[in-house]
Amino acid sequence: MIIKSLHVFSQNVRKNKALTDLILETNKNSYNIVLIQEPPRFISKYTPSPSLPNGEPVFSHPSHPEWLTFSIGPHDLDNIPRTVTYINKRLTPFQLKLCKDIVNHRDINITSLTINHKDSYILNIYSDDNQSAVNFLRDHEINIHKALIMTGDFNIRDHD
Repeated sequence: MIIKSLHVFSQNVRKNKALTDLILETNKNSYNIVLIQEPPRFISKYTPSPSLPNGEPVFSHPSHPEWLTFSIGPHDLDNIPRTVTYINKRLTPFQLKLCKDIVNHRDINITSLTINHKDSYILNIYSDDNQSAVNFLRDHEINIHKALIMTGDFNIRDHD
């Protein structure tokens, strides 16, 4: 399989599940990659727990049968990821993977796909009002030789 062009959609959904579901459904045939900032996160089920009578909550992002979901797990409840990447299942032959070995940050999501035996990267970034992700990228050397796209919600405003 050869990629002639990738169609990418990026939006901050401000934790709106209905909007995320709508984006995934309406774009399943027109986009290959959907990059979401501030995704909704909800309890999808409970697992058995010896300490909690109702079970341990399991959190997840919206899902759709046409999309693979890539997101880091929360480090704790105060550190929930603010980016999620959806890649259409049509791209499965390109050995898709979440690259938290490169960056494991709640606001930076790096996924890779292999094209002609070389990894190419997609960076989905959310930077809050303090520019946390931008500062992290500035302060850390990240060795990514072939970034296809870096986009997101950078929240960089000129105060003047």
